[in-house]
Amino acid sequence: MSTIAKNVEQVREEVAKACVDADRDVAEIQILAAAKYTDRDGVIELLKAGINLIGENRVQDALSKLGTDDDSGQGDIHDEFPDCRVHMIGNLQKNKINHALRLFDLVETVEKIKLADALEKRLAERERVLPVLVEVKLTGEDTKSGCSIEDIPNLLDHIWTNCPHLELRGLMGMGPWDPDPEVARPFYRSLKSIFDENLPNAPDKSVFSTISMGMSADFHVAIQEGATLVRIGRRFFACSLL
Repeated sequence: MSTIAKNVEQVREEVAKACVDADRDVAEIQILAAAKYTDRDGVIELLKAGINLIGENRVQDALSKLGTDDDSGQGDIHDEFPDCRVHMIGNLQKNKINHALRLFDLVETVEKIKLADALEKRLAERERVLPVLVEVKLTGEDTKSGCSIEDIPNLLDHIWTNCPHLELRGLMGMGPWDPDPEVARPFYRSLKSIFDENLPNAPDKSVFSTISMGMSADFHVAIQEGATLVRIGRRFFACSLL
């Protein structure tokens, strides 16, 4: 068994334990691998180990690693692994939208009305519906992006009302990085509260059902606080990068 496969097995065991501790069904939790720490071969190892959600922070990195390259003969990762879904988990610039739509199956980082409208325009031209999450800025850190908490109801309502080609599936948020996972707990609790407050306004509550929060250092806490999707990076690749 490869190092990555062993790490996947270990993370799955820890997710299951966190679910037991939180009295939750492990089937409620999706695990996404943040692939900025690896190359295409590493992604393929993840997919073979059963991780079907792959996240990328940069459009160009995703295209070069997972997209089609005629010069090298590389194919789209979806062709080789039909169950694979690629999420955009970094900041999406409007001038990268056309490139992003070539590969991404879901964008987790819609944070402004202008970005939602730009996506809607491109998707309408393609007659395509794209699942998205709204990113919430939970901390005051300059390095963190996202919609301010007070503006969330307005952004959600705008998407539901004016963007029929965006399938709004839920919220995403990041806590402050700290080796102590308890530091992130109040931020994740806040995101769950924001989700609950806005859920009654969702046109289809079965669609608006995702809370993407928690990373390698604190996903146990995120699960306890209501995460339905956790984004794991270093835990999958740390050993293989030594």
